[in-house]
Amino acid sequence: MYPFAAGLYAPRNRWYVAARSTEVGRAPLERFILNEPVVFYRTEAGEPVALAGRCPHRGYPLGKSKVCGDAIVCGYHGLRFEADGRCSHIPSQAIVPPKARVKAYPLVELWDWMWIWPGAPELADPALLPDHRTLGLTDPNWIKRPPLYWQVEGRYQLLNDNLLDLTHLTVLHADTIGGGDVAGTEERSEEGDGWVRSVRWIPNATVTDWVRKSRGIEGAVDREIMLTFVAPGFHFGHDRYFPAGSDPATTPPMLDIRIFHAVTPATLNSCHYFASSAVDPATFELSRKYPPDTASALKIFTEDVEAIGEIERLLGAAGEFDEVPLRADVHSLRGRRLVEAMIRSEPPPGGEKAKAATQPRSAGSGG
Repeated sequence: MYPFAAGLYAPRNRWYVAARSTEVGRAPLERFILNEPVVFYRTEAGEPVALAGRCPHRGYPLGKSKVCGDAIVCGYHGLRFEADGRCSHIPSQAIVPPKARVKAYPLVELWDWMWIWPGAPELADPALLPDHRTLGLTDPNWIKRPPLYWQVEGRYQLLNDNLLDLTHLTVLHADTIGGGDVAGTEERSEEGDGWVRSVRWIPNATVTDWVRKSRGIEGAVDREIMLTFVAPGFHFGHDRYFPAGSDPATTPPMLDIRIFHAVTPATLNSCHYFASSAVDPATFELSRKYPPDTASALKIFTEDVEAIGEIERLLGAAGEFDEVPLRADVHSLRGRRLVEAMIRSEPPPGGEKAKAATQPRSAGSGG
């Protein structure tokens, strides 16, 4: 499905962010992950659990059921499912059918996020998670900000496209983090095994009034924006400001913000968006001296969320279309192809029928 070839949706054997740690407690949390209902909760010892969210008896949502001890009990007929997905009790009969069980998903709690593996459980290797120490997520010298969350009414790759193509900052975020020179500055692209990176160095950058007021920046600056996409849905990078004309190799930035985004497919036409940031002590002190306008800061994210929703609205009402590619699309198209290659590398669910559905479509797929 757009923007991929017909029949392609999302790779399953990958780690995705499913929830913020604070969202998962003793009460069931229902969330769709890769078009499937999943229920999240914690055991009495506080361990997070993720189970398929539909009772195999009559399909009642386990997310609308009740946690008892370390198990969840279906709110319709009382089937009890343990944390490993096994059904341990049925009120109406003594024998538990072998098929009366639900899938248990591998789940890792890391840096305020719950990471889920939707694919084959035996392939879920925690070593495949992003290296949080390298990214600064666990750096004690940096101050991390609480993660934010939005349910986006648009397919997940539309949001990935948004984050891969930062030329939209000049227009969509003109009043906050934009600047007329972001779109006009050449980007340097890099890529490796499972990732692509975009770097922009903007000398004598245009700094919006919002940045000056909220960050306490005075005078001319050089700006560096870097964002790395680790397919299929994790983005990290930085936004740095240096005194104009300084050497970034020897001069520390006056402002340094580490940025983190996670994009997870929900349904075919919606996704989960998690975002957070971390700052060094100097930047933290600046933010205390010049408290940012919280409403304006959140506006940056909601502008993206609303833009994706509008694109999805037209896709639903008018159908798919043939994109007109621009020079600035090169980096985002690399990201698309990376995700599409991951999807194609996996055996399709449903056998030969599903395999036939994943064959490439004609030109105009947008990939």
